[in-house]
Amino acid sequence: MADLSVAQRAALAQLIAACPDRLLAQLETLAAAMTGDRAWALRDMVEAEVLDRRRRDTAFGPLAPLFHPREDGLEGLSFPAGVPARLWRLATRNEPELLPQLDRDDELSRMVADRLCLSAASAVRDQGEGLWPQATADQVAELAACFDLAGLARRCLDHLEAWMGRPGSAATAELKLALRQAASIAPDGAARLMEILFAHLTDARMMLRVVAHATPVAGRETFLGESELAVFVDRVVTALAHRAAQAAAFEPTAEGADAATLKADLDWCAETLSEIDVSLSLRTDSAWGKATRQARLKIALRLSELFSAAERAAGAVLPVERTAMVGRMTRPAPRLDQPVDAAAAAKAKALLTVIGLVRGPAAVFGCEADRRQTAEGLTGKLATWADEAIERLNDGAAPDDATARKRIALTAELLGLIGAREAQRTVRRRLTVAGAPPSIAVEAATSGASRQRA
Repeated sequence: MADLSVAQRAALAQLIAACPDRLLAQLETLAAAMTGDRAWALRDMVEAEVLDRRRRDTAFGPLAPLFHPREDGLEGLSFPAGVPARLWRLATRNEPELLPQLDRDDELSRMVADRLCLSAASAVRDQGEGLWPQATADQVAELAACFDLAGLARRCLDHLEAWMGRPGSAATAELKLALRQAASIAPDGAARLMEILFAHLTDARMMLRVVAHATPVAGRETFLGESELAVFVDRVVTALAHRAAQAAAFEPTAEGADAATLKADLDWCAETLSEIDVSLSLRTDSAWGKATRQARLKIALRLSELFSAAERAAGAVLPVERTAMVGRMTRPAPRLDQPVDAAAAAKAKALLTVIGLVRGPAAVFGCEADRRQTAEGLTGKLATWADEAIERLNDGAAPDDATARKRIALTAELLGLIGAREAQRTVRRRLTVAGAPPSIAVEAATSGASRQRA
């Protein structure tokens, strides 16, 4: 079989270069399974592209996250995804002999990678318009300045995990030294270096720890508010305000509402508030302190509203009627002749689901006591209603057995939603044997209890 022509190789080279990494891996697998001269040529071209990309990722690794938007939606420094491939060809064309060194993992390979990043910075300054046609002069200068800091960022990444935890004095000194070195490279180099580190953090809140370690303990908030590092705190606090507003606007009974969305927002806000309290200890009269307090209060008020609504919704699905006791005395008893209203049941389920979901984050917002009191009250109310309803069912006082069972089954479901699992199991077990002969009821109850213990 004939080899590929020059035109075919050129066309294939363009196609392979345009393939994203996922498709390139599939193409490599496909080429390896093919036979013939052309297949072998294709395989060689794909392998060469894979090797070249691996080397590029090694050299440009410290800046790689800057060429992808943040997944959490927070603001951050970023550049077009297609720039690295074009820039790599310019940065390596004069020194191709250095590339094999990038296949190693040693100090020399790091030096080569840093040198190629400096070459890339020069290429951006010389040919920025061709690399990024829509860019402004300031954007081109920012990209070049980031490549100036790539070597320093590479060393910082080795300490980033420590800086996000509880670094010792040596690690903290490394961070402050890196910021001073960045500032010596460019006047705004320290902020730019922190932008690069921020891009590597999938959880933006971890940046608060890095920022805290970079500032003096005494007067930390005052120093931060006046420094170039304030932008990172601003981003997290702004995101907190946004997600708190989302949580406060959530309506669990709306069509298509997903309680998991509320849970995700509340968990994120609770974790963020805890992180801010630990890392920054904001003053109550500062802008950041007021913003976090407002976010906490807004969510707490909304949760209190939902707790009250849940109590009303539960009452709507537990109908009662007055029954005679002695003489003219009466008492409320479960009413079992009404079919379950689907809309009322759906509303009760949606609202009581919230009570169970917010068990963890409610403490951070200062409304856990309210949530617990509501849950305990509903547990007693639902369990008592179900217990009396089952007694009436056993006594044959239910006008419609099927309707009564559906109503009691609903109370068991509601108990589970608020986290009262033991009460839920008790109601379900009793409902299973309700109305059966005593011998069968005892046997069923015993077997059910055995399965639960197992």
